[in-house]
Amino acid sequence: MKLRRTLAAVLLAAVVPVAAACGTTVEAATAGSTVSSDSSSTDSGTSGSSTTDGGPGGGGPGGIDVASVTTEAQLVELVQEAYGDAGLGLHRGHQPVEDVLDEVLAISHDELHVRMDAGQNLAAVAEDVGVDPQDLVDALVAEYGPAIDTLLADGTITEDEAEQYRAALEEAFTFRVTWDGEQATPTFSGLDA
Repeated sequence: MKLRRTLAAVLLAAVVPVAAACGTTVEAATAGSTVSSDSSSTDSGTSGSSTTDGGPGGGGPGGIDVASVTTEAQLVELVQEAYGDAGLGLHRGHQPVEDVLDEVLAISHDELHVRMDAGQNLAAVAEDVGVDPQDLVDALVAEYGPAIDTLLADGTITEDEAEQYRAALEEAFTFRVTWDGEQATPTFSGLDA
C-alpha cells in the first residue's frame, strides 16, 4: 500500500506541472485517483490582472489577461510571459496561447501533447503539420498585440515604443516556438532608455 501511494505521488509530481500548464486543475488531474490531496491550486496573481480561463487573451494560471493590460508595467510582464515557463519543459505553459495553437496548427490538444512529449518544440510541430513556424509566431504576436494598441491609444506609450514592444513580443514568441530545451529564458525588463 505504501509503495502504491509513493508511486502515485511520484506520478502526480510529474503530471501536475504539465496539467497546470494546460489549464487542468489539480482536482481534474487527480480525478479517479486513490490518492487524495489536501492542497489546492491558487493563483499567485500578476498585478491584479490574472485570469485562469485561458480563453482568447486570457493569461491562464498566473498569466495576464491581454484585454486588462492598462499599464506599461503590465505590458512588460506580458512580454516576459510570452517567453513561456522553462520549468514546464517544451510545453512552456502553452495553455495561455492554446486557442492560437489550435487555430494555426489545426491539431488536437492531445496530439500536441504527444508530439511535445516526444521531444518536438512548437516549430517542429508546425513544420510537421505543414505550417511555417513564422506564421505561428505572427499569430501569437497578433493575439498579444491588442495590449500594445490599448496603451498606444491612451497615450501611455508612443508609436516608436509600440513598435519596440511588438518587436520584443516577436522575439519572445520566436524564442518560445523555437526553444531547444537548453537555452536559458531571457528576462525582459522593459524597453532600453
